[in-house]
Amino acid sequence: MKILFHLSQFNIGGAEMSTLRLLNALEARGARITLVLTERGGALVDRLAPSIKIVHLRPGLRSENPAVRMLRGGLGALAALRLALRRYDGAAVGMTGAPTWVIRHVVRASNKLHFVRNDLSQLSRSQDIVNRVRRNLHAFTSYVCVSDVARQSLVAAVPEVADKVHVVYNILDPDEMRARARAEPPPFPPRRDGALRIISVCRLHEKAKGLTRMTQVARRLLDAGLDFDWFVLGDGPNRDHIEAEIAARDLGRHVHLLGRIENPFPAYAECDLVAMLSNYEGLCGVVNEAKIMGKPIVATRVSGVDEQLVHGETGLIAEQDADSIFDAMHKLMKDDALRETLSNDRLPAALLDDAHKLDMIELLFSGKVSK
Repeated sequence: MKILFHLSQFNIGGAEMSTLRLLNALEARGARITLVLTERGGALVDRLAPSIKIVHLRPGLRSENPAVRMLRGGLGALAALRLALRRYDGAAVGMTGAPTWVIRHVVRASNKLHFVRNDLSQLSRSQDIVNRVRRNLHAFTSYVCVSDVARQSLVAAVPEVADKVHVVYNILDPDEMRARARAEPPPFPPRRDGALRIISVCRLHEKAKGLTRMTQVARRLLDAGLDFDWFVLGDGPNRDHIEAEIAARDLGRHVHLLGRIENPFPAYAECDLVAMLSNYEGLCGVVNEAKIMGKPIVATRVSGVDEQLVHGETGLIAEQDADSIFDAMHKLMKDDALRETLSNDRLPAALLDDAHKLDMIELLFSGKVSK
């Protein structure tokens, strides 16, 4: 099967990591894959299977110079037109808000998929995406939603697309995650006596990840007499902001920004609990990773979390406010028996069955699945 995927870029992020696992898993099943990237410089490119062909549409790096931007856009259009020289069994737009014109107008494929990785009701630019789906309704044979809540949001916004929508959860590859946990030492200093190790794996983006709220909760936990080292794995545009919040609340001894860590799994393996405190997510990869690594987790009520966790059995779900998050974190940190109970690797069967997910994707690309 010859398959083409189109993404804007291939940097580290939850959606990109999910796409990486999907592409490598399809390649391992014998698919011949072409990955088209609008922009160069993606940090995940080196982790693709060697046989996956990569096509970059725009040469060089982004520029604010209008003339350079126009030249890059023109060269990108010419590069895209060359894709029409081949025919593919299937093609896919890999992200919810990614440009679709290459797949719609250039690529020749019998079956065209559009991946929807977000709850549209939670996106600030959801109306733009809804309008695009309506305009291009007949261009795609299937819409692949990575959670049922994403499916519900798409069908609610565009009812006429219902017959084309399918839920296929992200590929997890638990064996690969556990192998990566053993591949390197954890990125922590020596453990302090009596201090719990907390990790959060997130992009440093205030609006999405609630960085200020995280520091507020950390201060309250310290004031309640709890001792901990809270390690934040990730980088992003608001690093200066969270550094200022840490300093303002005198958290420097307890909240540590480790920057971008390409392999977070040794940190999962050696932590005591995971805190996923985002304001919104699609289907959160951190929740899946924490459970596969057998760790107790506090997760805010984001889209899809009820498809991943059973409150009180596999994790604690906090509401979207600082008081609820504090209560859940305080409870889990104080109660050794509860942490032991929640230290399990239980996820719903549908999320764990990678073989079934791959079967579904292959059937969609071959046009053999219908509602």
